[in-house]
Amino acid sequence: MIDNKSDFPVEIEFNQKKVGIEVNQKKTINEKTRLKEISILYKNEKKLERNIPLFLNPKESLLISLVKDTIKFKGDKEALHDYYQHGFGFLTLKIGEYQNYYQKGNTKGFINTSEMYLGEVLKKAERLNNSPLGREDIGYKEFERLIKQRWFFTVFMSFGGAKLGNVEKDLMLYYYEKYFEKDIEKYQCDTWVEYNILERYAIHQKTLGFNLPKYEIIENSDEDEVNQYLPAKCQEEYFKSSYSFWVQKKDLVRAEKYKKILTEKFHAKL
Repeated sequence: MIDNKSDFPVEIEFNQKKVGIEVNQKKTINEKTRLKEISILYKNEKKLERNIPLFLNPKESLLISLVKDTIKFKGDKEALHDYYQHGFGFLTLKIGEYQNYYQKGNTKGFINTSEMYLGEVLKKAERLNNSPLGREDIGYKEFERLIKQRWFFTVFMSFGGAKLGNVEKDLMLYYYEKYFEKDIEKYQCDTWVEYNILERYAIHQKTLGFNLPKYEIIENSDEDEVNQYLPAKCQEEYFKSSYSFWVQKKDLVRAEKYKKILTEKFHAKL
């Protein structure tokens, strides 16, 4: 259930559906399949949009209260949802610490420190997870996946990726072998972060000494040499980036070209 106690009407988007909720109005969202995420668009001048991942099983329920500029949770896994929404700002603050190790060429310090902070987050999350299934709960597994995704962002933003020296090579190999190698075909570029990381590995795979799986090229481009190692969803992210670039440059002709590719070849909604 969504309880809109904010100062503005909102629009809730989920599973390609949209529901409007007026101020001081409540609405219940019932889906037969597990709902993974909702998006909230505030109908004001700022048009603030918030994405809220959900870690619920089909029989679980959650009250989401929109109170001015904050979001409150009540119900199943409420503490876990609150932790995800409000508890991870400190991870981004660690980028400077990682960069300090990187600039000194201290790969061991970089790796150990990053793993320590990830461990702290996951340890607290396990305490907050009240599912009787523990870490095997499907909602908790999704939580863990998203947390690692955020953590990967802080890690890979902290060292250079254009050229590989010994430090970059050691770091990329460590995270690949521990976190990516066994699940590489599961990464579908749900976010720019996953796209950026997979693109790096595709570019440098020969230097790193491994081969990524190849995929069908959905639409030819100047980046086919890299895109052939990216799943279709990741190739879509490449064209989205190109589309956004030309929109920002206000080159409507080129932007329209990429928009057509995205809608016709990838069936993307822009």
